[in-house]
Amino acid sequence: MQKITEIKETHTVKRKEKVNGEDVYVEKTFQRLREVPVVEGTARFGHFILDRIFYYLFTLILGTILGVVIVFTGIDINPDSQEFKIYDTLLSWLILQPLFYFIFEASMQSSPAKAILGRIVVDEYGNKPTVKQFFIRSISRSVPFEDFSCLSPRGWHDTWSNTFVIRKKDLNELRLLQKINNIGPLEGNKEL
Repeated sequence: MQKITEIKETHTVKRKEKVNGEDVYVEKTFQRLREVPVVEGTARFGHFILDRIFYYLFTLILGTILGVVIVFTGIDINPDSQEFKIYDTLLSWLILQPLFYFIFEASMQSSPAKAILGRIVVDEYGNKPTVKQFFIRSISRSVPFEDFSCLSPRGWHDTWSNTFVIRKKDLNELRLLQKINNIGPLEGNKEL
């Protein structure tokens, strides 16, 4: 199957050229690689903000469940201690955040924000990424300053896992173009 980064498209332009000393417009047709229509800019920032809200809801639910377990088991924890605050921060940053993204993206191929906005995570062939790719995407979000990569066309978690975030309707178009490119140019009828 063809990679979505290798899909070719035909492009026609009119250029002014000198022919026999006169300026004439000549049509030139050429093929070029089609850019993958990744979600970028304010849409990526919107995913980030909306997913933060869902992440806080996720941690609130987990924290409530953990609190109930702690109360019923009688474990003695001092939430005001400095060690608790450090462990809480590390747990949230290194485990819960990657877990949040891994659970949703591996199961739905989208985070909650992407699902609501009609976006999907695909691999270089336009298919569902592997569990390993989802794991790399999720764990790479723990890298300091990775959040700022949402301001670029492809975040670090996208490039490191070799995945793309695109709109679902663009995925359908890419799949159609893959089929067309796999057919190749039609040859004329050959008479025997």
